[in-house]
Amino acid sequence: MTVPAAVPLAGTDPLTVADVLQIEEMLAAHPRVVAGQCHLHRAVRWVHIAEVPDVAKLLRGGELILTTGIALPEDVGLLAQYVRDLAEAGVSGLGIELVRRYREMPRQLISAAERWGMPLIALDQEVPFVAVTEAVHAQILNRQFVRLRIEEQVHHAFQALAPGASPSDVVRKMSDLARCPVVFESLAHRPLAVEARTIPLEELLAGWEAKSRRLDSDHPGWIAAVVEPSGQPCGRVVLLVDRTPGVLHRAVLDTGSAMLAIGWLLAGSPVSLEHAAQRDLVEDLASGRCRSINEVYVRARSLGMSLRPHRLAVLAVRSAPPFCREHAVVQAIERTRTVGIAGQLHDDLVFALVAVPPEEPHAVRARAIATELRHGYSGPPECLAVGAAYLGDDVQLLDLTRGLSDADEAARSVLGSGDERVATVEAIELRGLLRLLGDDVHVQRFVERQLRPVWEHDARHGTYLLDVLTAFLDCAGNKSAAAARAHLSRAAFYHSLERLSTLLGRDLEIPEVRVALHVALLASKVGIASPQAPDHRLAREHPKP
Repeated sequence: MTVPAAVPLAGTDPLTVADVLQIEEMLAAHPRVVAGQCHLHRAVRWVHIAEVPDVAKLLRGGELILTTGIALPEDVGLLAQYVRDLAEAGVSGLGIELVRRYREMPRQLISAAERWGMPLIALDQEVPFVAVTEAVHAQILNRQFVRLRIEEQVHHAFQALAPGASPSDVVRKMSDLARCPVVFESLAHRPLAVEARTIPLEELLAGWEAKSRRLDSDHPGWIAAVVEPSGQPCGRVVLLVDRTPGVLHRAVLDTGSAMLAIGWLLAGSPVSLEHAAQRDLVEDLASGRCRSINEVYVRARSLGMSLRPHRLAVLAVRSAPPFCREHAVVQAIERTRTVGIAGQLHDDLVFALVAVPPEEPHAVRARAIATELRHGYSGPPECLAVGAAYLGDDVQLLDLTRGLSDADEAARSVLGSGDERVATVEAIELRGLLRLLGDDVHVQRFVERQLRPVWEHDARHGTYLLDVLTAFLDCAGNKSAAAARAHLSRAAFYHSLERLSTLLGRDLEIPEVRVALHVALLASKVGIASPQAPDHRLAREHPKP
């Protein structure tokens, strides 16, 4: 949700002395600024009609004083004191009617106003002061109403974000609402989340740390707020505006900084802001929100990770409970002295983008990181798997997107297996492919159709035909070798094969039949389907009569 265009953004800022001089009821008095011209930007909180010389003690600041001058003192020194008292009370300006008491503005008033920086306005025509005050107060109240409306709409827009939204999501929303670039930086002035809008990202972040250290929150062209979860500063969010900041900018800044602080508290994570920013970059990559490969490089470099011009690889870390968290992956990357970023997408999935040293196979780097991961992992070894996809040194954004998917497939292909638990996408073999397809109902039905007759026969008769079939297929149809593996005589083995062929209604000499059965057996071994009966090995030990 964005602030509707129907809401007038001009006229939402506090009313100034210059604005008052343009109101129709004031223009009727033919106003002339005779002193304090450079202070017309002062805000006018209220208009006060005062015909007493000691009015200053009754004021609270921000008032525009209108007077006919009839009660002003004759003494030159007292006139100067009158202006001084008003200035010290915080008065925004003084308008004097040149009709009853004065025909020309006293020089003492002009010089005192210049000295104290007080806008002094000569009103050459008589006007009902009450008409001026009514018009000005109506403008003030209208602007206050519009400001409240904008603040309410900004607050409502942020409520659309999920609780604990990521810094990137909050910064993106801030930029959308304020219609300007937004940067969320760490206390070390390192950009953590950026929305550059129409400015090239590399241009926006060029020399950011040095520039941010020099500029304070009130520097022209930007406004900033400290993000303080639980009163402890953790960073700063900056809006880069192309004009004087208005109510909309202030509302977005205040609400956005509060959202960033709340998100940090809800995360309840020991991970630093820099690591959270790495996660945001990985999430943006996985969701397709990154617009170019250059954006990836620039954002990584802003986090202190120079990925260009290294050879790159994507790692996917899959884990079963207890989960392997992203900070463990980050630490493993750091311990292997690898340049890389990591981010957790789900409880059981962490992606990492790493730079591979020259001449080193990416699988070697993946195994080194996996070894470090296992040191801090308290779960069973088979419940942790690392998949790797090599990208090379001339990477495009599409390569990164495909690499994430490929690395995840490689990790899932070995998760839960007793095999090597580091896999590259190029090394996904048939068992790995079957693990990836394990949830497909068509694969499950295929396995059932191929093997159920054998499962049921072994369970019913206490036979071990499944072992015979496994030995025959593992030996690629070599009956002599298969008989030796099954520890059976050739005659007994040949007889069992004939029974299998009859039971299945298929010729086991046909290669395609053997391939189908072999695939089904492998699928059964990786848990896609299994016999719903006592184990046939137990049945062999205690055969039914």
